[in-house]
Amino acid sequence: MSRVVRLLLGGLFNELAQDTYRRWFVYQMRVSQALIIASFISFIVGSVVLALRYALLHGRLMLGGLVLFYIGIMFSQHPGFTRVMPSPPASLLIGALSIAWFITYVLGIRFSWIVGLVLVVYYIALLIRGGLGRVPLYWPNTFFLSGLVSLAVALYTGGPGIIAFPIASIVSLVRRVESRQRPQYVIDLLYTALLPIMTYFVKYVIDIAIMSLLTFAVIGLPRGFRSWVKTVYSRAYPIGSVLARASLLTAVILALVGVPMSEILHLLFIGFIATVMSVLCIPMLIPGILWFSMRFYGISGYEIPALLFISALLRALYFLAGPILIMVSLLLVFAAYIEVAVSYLSGERVQVL
Repeated sequence: MSRVVRLLLGGLFNELAQDTYRRWFVYQMRVSQALIIASFISFIVGSVVLALRYALLHGRLMLGGLVLFYIGIMFSQHPGFTRVMPSPPASLLIGALSIAWFITYVLGIRFSWIVGLVLVVYYIALLIRGGLGRVPLYWPNTFFLSGLVSLAVALYTGGPGIIAFPIASIVSLVRRVESRQRPQYVIDLLYTALLPIMTYFVKYVIDIAIMSLLTFAVIGLPRGFRSWVKTVYSRAYPIGSVLARASLLTAVILALVGVPMSEILHLLFIGFIATVMSVLCIPMLIPGILWFSMRFYGISGYEIPALLFISALLRALYFLAGPILIMVSLLLVFAAYIEVAVSYLSGERVQVL
């Protein structure tokens, strides 16, 4: 039985020979790389089709890309977060299910939610294999588990509830990177229990306000940045972290004053999710996942999250001035894309294997 479990779900570090670990690592990282690259393509195409006024396709590409991105990110970190190395069949199955769901979701095929549900159930099984517990290493996985359950709810109900999955993934990552891995039982358990429920009711503005406020409470106020090593990879994180938190509070305020739902959701997509991606995932995690190093990240690094934050505000205020704000918002996003692309092209491949 243990041999079957290890084949389907992976093996604990102390169970694997060095050669086995190295071989399994290759599969795990190649799948993570493929999902992240596919998500980048989805984001670029999704932005282009918006300029061409294909709004429905734009939404599916951006939401689908977010799911692929955070599955790729979290799966790449799985051994470090759980002390379990996924087996080659497990890695290939995660990759195949993710891509199959993405394609059926973007094409609007009805049974896409079934494929997504299989993906979620299998990923939860991987997480349960060795990634849950009250010790600091495992505790942030609780948020990711809640995000997976929320994703299942969102895929079944349809609509923008998918946003809960990247938000929960970000909460898990932020708590780790800011050294807040120890449990804060009351607020943490309240958040993880309520997130799937809030995902179900995400069509209501008040629900978005509560989700944003609870997310802010769980990640807390920014702190401890003075001790950070100011490298090309990490120097943008402090300002991006502050702006992302500001987006959460802005979303609460806009929701309470009656701003339309679609504008608040775009504020969270760009101002919170994309901003954190631009200062945590893109400079600090992805180079290690894709095996390359950057010489620089933007002109100063600070302007990339600033561009996204301003873009988010303009998009959220679309109802005040009409399409012109969407155009300017989109141009700012493209400017951030270009800075990231140039920064990535400045780097060089790192020989890992």
